Amino acid sequence: VPLALPPQKFEPPKSKTIIQNTHIKMLFSNGEDNNMLKLKQAEAKLIEYAKKFGDREPSSFSITTQDTLIPSDVLPLKTNNCSKAKNKMEDLFMHSVRVTGTAGDLDPISSSSKHDTPLVILHGYMNGALYFYRNVVGLSNYFQTVYSVDTLGCGLSTRAPGLLQKVDSSVEATEEFFVESLEAWRKARGLEKMVLAGHSMGGYISVAYCEKYPERVEQLVLLSPAGVTREEKEEIDDMLHQMSWTQRTALTTVRYLYNAGVTPASFSRKLPATKSRSMVSSYVDRRLPVVTDPDERQALEEYLYWMAMIPGFGEDMLNRFLTSSAHGVKPTVDRIPLLRVPKVSFLYGDRDWMDIQGGIDAYELAASRRSQNGPNVQVYQLQEAGHLLMLDNWRGFHAGVVAMVGGRSAVSSSKYPMPALVRANANNANNNNNNSFAPRVGRRKFQQSR
Repeated sequence: VPLALPPQKFEPPKSKTIIQNTHIKMLFSNGEDNNMLKLKQAEAKLIEYAKKFGDREPSSFSITTQDTLIPSDVLPLKTNNCSKAKNKMEDLFMHSVRVTGTAGDLDPISSSSKHDTPLVILHGYMNGALYFYRNVVGLSNYFQTVYSVDTLGCGLSTRAPGLLQKVDSSVEATEEFFVESLEAWRKARGLEKMVLAGHSMGGYISVAYCEKYPERVEQLVLLSPAGVTREEKEEIDDMLHQMSWTQRTALTTVRYLYNAGVTPASFSRKLPATKSRSMVSSYVDRRLPVVTDPDERQALEEYLYWMAMIPGFGEDMLNRFLTSSAHGVKPTVDRIPLLRVPKVSFLYGDRDWMDIQGGIDAYELAASRRSQNGPNVQVYQLQEAGHLLMLDNWRGFHAGVVAMVGGRSAVSSSKYPMPALVRANANNANNNNNNSFAPRVGRRKFQQSR
């Protein structure tokens, strides 16, 4: 279905690639070449919409897409007894979107005062780099360079369905797979350090990356992160007690399918196309009512639809990292206070189904360990936003991320609503010129957080 675009000449985004043409076929494997092309077209349309958000003159920045080689030998793939030559698989690649200023940059913030360390954003489960189409340009007002990355197995990165079955099923081995692919991407892009921001499942992977490569992260920004909280038996029992027999039976079935590895995307691919499209449209209706422009909405739906329709091993990480009740199999609330990065910042929406108490618990554990060189932790809450806070309130999201990295004065304008500072140590509070803490947030019931 042709999509209406803003009244300007449409030009596909420039693409820079550092992979050999022989690897391009990895993008179009398993008979999915036509669908991948449609996903690429959907990405191009969202890139055009990205240019409308961020309060920047079009001539002051450039957006490029990049495909970066990821050598397969850096990944923890299982081998059999065959020769190494037979075991050697083709190298993979990771797709990313890069926004940077141009020679004619007329930003309100002078280039000399911009943050030199690049911002690198990791998306959440079943999402992609362009889920941040409302954010990447605006954030480049403060950061010299902004990258939004398609995690390996997702988006326009190598999909290779079933590849994760070649990785040991343990949490540790699966984390290593995604951590090492991100590290290979960082090396190939020549980034000495980065401000690493992860949304939802991307936040979980970001924590695991910081555990192994803390020297490469200037600051960790967790955007409504997944896998923080512990599963509490009392909480689950209370939820089950409130359910009817029919609801408990349905939940048992869902848990069985979840533990068997059935993913939302694999389920949607079994349905007729009309039903799958209807599900995506209903999802946008429920979760993103803020997207009111019909053409923008259609472009977003196309992007989400094709990401779900194309098989990819990235969707198989779900039950390795999260329990069926959406808590961490290896909760990061206990791991974040041990990180050797200087600062960790949480940002949640005030209507978020992710429990902000997880961030508060991480703050309190880190505060109790300050004498052991743990990170400074702060927790923010963004008004008028749910789990998809980067789309629900893109200006507030922009203000929050910039303020977390120390640039509060750069977003002091009234059009950038500042999130509420919920928890921070004294130094963090003073650095952000905000000493008024929001009231303590009570732990939500599981059924409410869903």
